[in-house]
Amino acid sequence: MNVERKIRVLFLPKWYPNRYDPMPGLFIQRQAEAITPFCDVALIYVHPDPHCPNKMEVEFSEENEVRVLRVYFKVSEGQSSLAGKALNLWRFYQAHRKAFHSIREFSPELVHAHILTRMGFIGWQTARKQHIPVIISEHWSRYFPENNTYQGWFRKLVTGFVVKRASVVVAVSEPLRLAMLRCGLNNPDFRVIPNVVDSVQMIVSSGTEKSEIKRMVHISCFEDKSKNISGFLRSVKALSLLRQDFVCVMVGAGPDWEDMKEYAGYLRILDSFVHFTGVKTGVEFVEILNTADFSVMSSRYETFGTVVIESLACGIPVVATGVGVAREEINGGNGLLVPPGDEKAMTDAIYQMLNLCREYDKEAIKAGILNKYTREIVGQQLTGLYREILSTPGWQSRKPYFTAKTQRG
Repeated sequence: MNVERKIRVLFLPKWYPNRYDPMPGLFIQRQAEAITPFCDVALIYVHPDPHCPNKMEVEFSEENEVRVLRVYFKVSEGQSSLAGKALNLWRFYQAHRKAFHSIREFSPELVHAHILTRMGFIGWQTARKQHIPVIISEHWSRYFPENNTYQGWFRKLVTGFVVKRASVVVAVSEPLRLAMLRCGLNNPDFRVIPNVVDSVQMIVSSGTEKSEIKRMVHISCFEDKSKNISGFLRSVKALSLLRQDFVCVMVGAGPDWEDMKEYAGYLRILDSFVHFTGVKTGVEFVEILNTADFSVMSSRYETFGTVVIESLACGIPVVATGVGVAREEINGGNGLLVPPGDEKAMTDAIYQMLNLCREYDKEAIKAGILNKYTREIVGQQLTGLYREILSTPGWQSRKPYFTAKTQRG
């Protein structure tokens, strides 16, 4: 049997799980792991660390067949000043130089940078020096008008420069691709490849006896600007004045977690209609979904909307705002769509879902998204893209990798 050799790929993410927080960039970690059956993957992640005991600390590890090099660098105490920001930016680039030196035995055939602008520029610069192609994947929501943080002439100049020079630019959803195009970011080859959703692999739980009280679940990173948790809580309050046959489980953690819990208390729905669980992962997370009657996504904007796919993968209907992947996946057979920011429409949709949620066919919901977001499918899409690029005349092959160890200094 003819087995194709593995492609050597260097991942350069802006966000990635680290020793302080296992959550940032999980979607990038899943993509890196998804391509390991087809690719030899090395990954460099640089993290600003005010608690770093040295100017720089380098850690090597092998995680699910991905060689990961994390560099922590000491952040300047005056980082809020212009001089402090400049110093930290310089240290950020120096940390990448040290990382590249540390993995000099890994000679990639292709660079895959994740999240503009800084990592796009570093990815382009690295690829240019080694005469190899660079792919840029974008996951950030700053291009949406509701977010509107894609600002500054210099940022726009550099971003446009690297986007035009990438071999391919990838967005994780069609709405994100269109938002980037509206911001003037274009590339002759601009594609959409989704995130990997782990729970697609989970089995829908067997039917269990349901209580009269219906359970909805709201899962987010508790950042109110984008997730509109406060608006959702006001919808729950409005529902509580109309009926009492439901509870809402709020899953996750983030910068506005305490404020949202306090707000639920102010609305007098905390612990009666709304329960905050904190972060749940693995089996606990899937159990929460499998014991829910439906889930709710209330976001003002989303680049993707992983919770929608996670819910559908467990056979759970969804009430969602029409943002991110929800626009493409939610239909009459698996949930209800509402306009983002419309609290009355959200209240009405949840009321309707409370009446209908147990009439949905769980197996049909899961079957509707089968073979779209699995590790295998996304891994094959990315690898197919790599092979397509490398089949273009002019790209030369190179040699193997780095070994696992830890350095401090």
